[in-house]
Amino acid sequence: MIKVLKKTAFRLMLLCCIVEAGCIITESPAVIENPASFSQLGEVNEGLQPVFVQIQEEQSALAKEANTEPEPEPEPEPLHITLVAVGDNLLHMPIVSWCRTADGYDFTPLYKEVEKLIAASDFAFVNQESPLGGSAFAPSGYPMFNSPQQAGLALAATGFNIVNQANNHGLDKGAKAVKATADFWQEETDTLCLGINRSQEERDTIRIIEKQGYRFAWLAYSYGTNGMPMAQNYLMNLIDKQAMAKDVQKAQELADTVIVSLHWGNEYQFEPSVEQRELAQYLADLGVALIIGHHPHVIQPLEWLMGKEGHRTLVMFSLGNFISNQDRRDRMLEGMLSLEFIEEKSGLVIDKCGVIPLVMHYERGYINYCVYPLDAYSDDLAKRHYINQLDKPVSLEFFVELAKKIWGEFCLLHS
Repeated sequence: MIKVLKKTAFRLMLLCCIVEAGCIITESPAVIENPASFSQLGEVNEGLQPVFVQIQEEQSALAKEANTEPEPEPEPEPLHITLVAVGDNLLHMPIVSWCRTADGYDFTPLYKEVEKLIAASDFAFVNQESPLGGSAFAPSGYPMFNSPQQAGLALAATGFNIVNQANNHGLDKGAKAVKATADFWQEETDTLCLGINRSQEERDTIRIIEKQGYRFAWLAYSYGTNGMPMAQNYLMNLIDKQAMAKDVQKAQELADTVIVSLHWGNEYQFEPSVEQRELAQYLADLGVALIIGHHPHVIQPLEWLMGKEGHRTLVMFSLGNFISNQDRRDRMLEGMLSLEFIEEKSGLVIDKCGVIPLVMHYERGYINYCVYPLDAYSDDLAKRHYINQLDKPVSLEFFVELAKKIWGEFCLLHS
């Protein structure tokens, strides 16, 4: 643009000089000694004609360019941060035995039907119900669990990047297994481990993950330890309002959004207890964004609560099981919480929330363990479900009706 302007200015100056010279000749014909100069002047005028044309064209182009609106900047892509969460990864011994291989264990087949849903999310949360104590502890099931660390590798490979270990089985093998479990998650995976600690300093550290410029704080607590003593008070985070309030305040100072995992409630009850509702409201009043609940082994509602300052908190009271070998059909229906965080003027808010129904499937002989989205389940699979031997009928209709009854408008079911 600057080069074009300079070039045009030079041509205009040159033209002015020539025209001025022509005027002098015209006004003082007496100084012209050779009449042939008039014909030369005509030739000069003819030679200037293309210069006039080019200057006019360049001036027109410059004027057009000056009046042209600049190309608008493309609109930035809307911010979307996705989250999914599932309940108890409860590895009873028949499941562990089925996952045994010639050289160890392979738990990945358990999750193959839901892997795409999990891997596609920015945050994927699971409650790992048992310790992962490593080679110092043999695999064991109910009532004192310990699972092979290959189970944790399978969760990480499936796409889970947030795992809760604060639950009533977390201390089944004592402090040594707690430390081994925390070491495993830190050293062998990129998964953030919640709820257990190897020191007081670790207990007092708020776990934070940053996504798309926003910081998410994750807190986790359990109602108890099945009576197992804690050699050190910091080993597992227990539900305690005073401690929780302190943690939430610290988390809010460090992060944009606070999410709380709670192992709570009464087993096999589809409705939240009075204690669950009271604690959920307490956390809503503190201003947390999301509560992810587990432990009852059956599903419970998803609800919005209003905090005392007008803040809305989404509460998933219970997601039910995720993987289990339990023996009643209502415990085979499970939930995957699905939501998005979007950006508004006030900050991040939760949008498009709901629950994807899941079915835990296994067959006679304690084989073919796998969790399915209910939308992908079939009556043929339901007929082959081992639970038919214990609690019939197992059917697609039963699962659909129960999911709609508990989750209502939040039930993300296409069938």
